[in-house]
Amino acid sequence: MTATPDYTRNHELFSGFRRLQCELAGRLAANPALIRSWLDSLPHKEPESAESEGSRAASSWRTARLSAARRRELAALVARAERSPDDEPAVALWLLRAVPVGTYIEIADGAKPSLAAVDSRADEHYRQLIGMRETLFLANYGLAKVAARHQNPREHADLLSAASCGLLDAIDRYVPSEKAARFSYFARYWIRYHVSRHIQKNGSVVTFPIHQHRIGRRIERYLASQSSGGLPSPPGAKVCSDLDLGLEAYQSYQLKPRVVSLHSPAGDRAESPDVEYFLCDPAPSPDAVLEDSETASQLRSLLRSSAHPATGVMLAYSRSVGALADAAEEYLKSLQDLALERIRRRG
Repeated sequence: MTATPDYTRNHELFSGFRRLQCELAGRLAANPALIRSWLDSLPHKEPESAESEGSRAASSWRTARLSAARRRELAALVARAERSPDDEPAVALWLLRAVPVGTYIEIADGAKPSLAAVDSRADEHYRQLIGMRETLFLANYGLAKVAARHQNPREHADLLSAASCGLLDAIDRYVPSEKAARFSYFARYWIRYHVSRHIQKNGSVVTFPIHQHRIGRRIERYLASQSSGGLPSPPGAKVCSDLDLGLEAYQSYQLKPRVVSLHSPAGDRAESPDVEYFLCDPAPSPDAVLEDSETASQLRSLLRSSAHPATGVMLAYSRSVGALADAAEEYLKSLQDLALERIRRRG
């Protein structure tokens, strides 16, 4: 008889995990100096506008990166708790509502000289919380493996690492309740987000900020819907008006080059060979014997005529960015040497 998988006990495990969160949050609230020292260690943030300050503080939920308004809100609660122990439950409630479990661990790790020296009960809850967190991660690790399996197999290890970060992020943010979604459904969104962010950061030679990618996708979906409806391509002013975008954002989208890797397809068609194929296997006639200079000239003309223009953008960019230019030059040189060797063998 096979043992029951641990993920079938998610409701029971998360209920115990939530109880440990409540206990640790209460112990941290009873030691407001720990929270204040953690707030002081955070990097400085510019103050936000008065219009959005109240709404963001109220609407944000379990956000690891605290805005300036939410930091001031927590600092005010901590100050009241330091003056009156009756305000400690308000601090604990704020921690449970506003920050994920990873933040509790950061606060506990920053205790001087150690959390055990400050509060032995808090240290006990802290260690139990880490153990339960690891149990939940191992019980649901299959969600991360499934997400990484359907991506590029050559990057399986990196994608599995990104998916695991997403799973841990979901565990830290999930709150079990009668109306809560199943954890597998909740975690799938965070896993997909972390995998997408990994691809966005490492999928091309040049990385663009995530908000530029999101604006670009919105514009592309809008233009695709216009095209599918048989409508002409709208002017930029109409695109900005319909999507509530600034003109600068639309112009940045138009000016952003389409950057690809040397391992990316050289053309838009799926059957197009890779740039590496063009450089490594120019396929001359069997009886041709070419001089090295003539071979290099043929390779250059073949690259110009066959490679996608976006590849030229990437190579032109790589000449002016230091170490990347050297790496690209060495890569192209190795491909050219390999091509020359193949031509000599066939001649």
